[in-house]
Amino acid sequence: MRFLASVRVRIFLVCWILFSLFFATNVVREHYPAFALLDRGDFKCDRYANMHADIFQHTDGHWYVGNNLLGSMPAVVVLAIFDPVLDRLEEHSKRKLAESPAEAAATYDTKYPNRQKMWRLVKQAGLDLRFGASTALTSVFLMAPLSAWFAVLVFGVLLRRGVERGRAVWLALLFAFGTPVFYRTAHLNHNMFLMEALFGAFLVVWLGSDERRELSLSKRIAFGALLGTTCALDYAGFVLAAVTFLYFFVPRLSAAGLARTVRESIPIALAGVPFIAFLLWTQWLMYGDPFTPGQKVMPHQNEYVDQGYRGIGLPVPEIFLKNLIAPGWGLYAFAPLLLIALLPAARVIKAEKLVFPLRERRWAFAIVLSFMLFCAANWYSLLQFNTGFRYLLPCVPFLFLSASDWLARMRPGWLALLSAIVIGHGVVLSMAREVNDTENLLRHQAVEQGISELSLPGYWPRMLTETPVPVAYRRVLSTEGPQLPWLTVVKQTQPGLKEKLASPWLPLGLLAVAVAACLGLWRLGASAEARRGA
Repeated sequence: MRFLASVRVRIFLVCWILFSLFFATNVVREHYPAFALLDRGDFKCDRYANMHADIFQHTDGHWYVGNNLLGSMPAVVVLAIFDPVLDRLEEHSKRKLAESPAEAAATYDTKYPNRQKMWRLVKQAGLDLRFGASTALTSVFLMAPLSAWFAVLVFGVLLRRGVERGRAVWLALLFAFGTPVFYRTAHLNHNMFLMEALFGAFLVVWLGSDERRELSLSKRIAFGALLGTTCALDYAGFVLAAVTFLYFFVPRLSAAGLARTVRESIPIALAGVPFIAFLLWTQWLMYGDPFTPGQKVMPHQNEYVDQGYRGIGLPVPEIFLKNLIAPGWGLYAFAPLLLIALLPAARVIKAEKLVFPLRERRWAFAIVLSFMLFCAANWYSLLQFNTGFRYLLPCVPFLFLSASDWLARMRPGWLALLSAIVIGHGVVLSMAREVNDTENLLRHQAVEQGISELSLPGYWPRMLTETPVPVAYRRVLSTEGPQLPWLTVVKQTQPGLKEKLASPWLPLGLLAVAVAACLGLWRLGASAEARRGA
């Protein structure tokens, strides 16, 4: 157990175990291109027609997903490793279906019609076990270890910036479980990859050098590759990548001059080319034109696509505000901890003692604000009631670092109380994973009546009782009790197991075992570290 002597290893294992326990069985749009690539060696999703709202039939008669495909590629690696197991599970499902055709009529005990429809199609195709196992694999062996590694990265940044080691461990775990990183790690999604690539690029410049010294070639290549990844994962990534590149370019310009700064930028641009090329190549394969995004050719699925140009226009105050405080998907509804980032640490703490230096704070503010304005111009932001918080995820690590100057200096008792509150909040949201369209319905009613939402009768009572955050608390603390997302779905899709798995003591027991295992690992590691130090 010598490897446990490393505190980084212990942080990683604790986060991996607990993230994995809360995995969700969401088969998301990023899964389908990965499935298709393993099935037939291309990105045609004909086999999965109508199984997801973002899968559509193009003019060539084949079905494709409308999102960027780079977010699906990490899943391909994991699914390829376990493909023989997945094949066996699919064979088992189809054999049972052949023996008992009534299996195809199995229902999904849920209030969401789209989930019922999708489950019926999957069950009829004999893909239920394959899909379920695929979600577990991509969550446990991809999302959970990546987020665990990211928590270790945050620990390293805090340590390097002078935070005492014990407090840095505490804050790294608080970042992992007291922010939406916990909620979004539960299933495959490109938003997490986008956050990791962007923040990684920022760290390469911040911790790699300063504007007076040339950033090494290897670091410039890494910086360019991460920016290229940011662009290829999501079109919004172009906004993030542009401002982050300016964070490198502008300070270096004042120190080294235009000619030298441009020369140093060439490797950065070249390193990003393969990722942009992948984006253009996959768009050409699917839509027949490298410069045609999926959103342009997929059919209209909602009224927001009619706003501006395919759902993109000028920033809208309503969307900006809802991205921050909407009870179903707002940043501060899901991450009240990040309100601390609004406190003016730079005016209270001496500049040389700041965890997050003044210059980096200003550039982080520029990155966050530019992205918030872009998201406020994107009417698709209002569709987040379907998924919970996700669009502003790239802002989270920047805001957490801004809050860290206060968190690093907070008295232990107050920090313990704050940690209990925000981690408890994250656990409740991650247990229930409640989504509903109450906010969306209220907005439509206001638009139809030509009045503001605040003028609707009963607006605030409904917002405070029927939207996802309060409903999640009601489900976990009152009506249903503690739960785990995957266990809830098993009960809803397997009627024979519903009564056996109904007790709230089962998820509590599993959580207790996981926490005990984490504590045991930590004590073993601490003992090993002490022996090594002696």
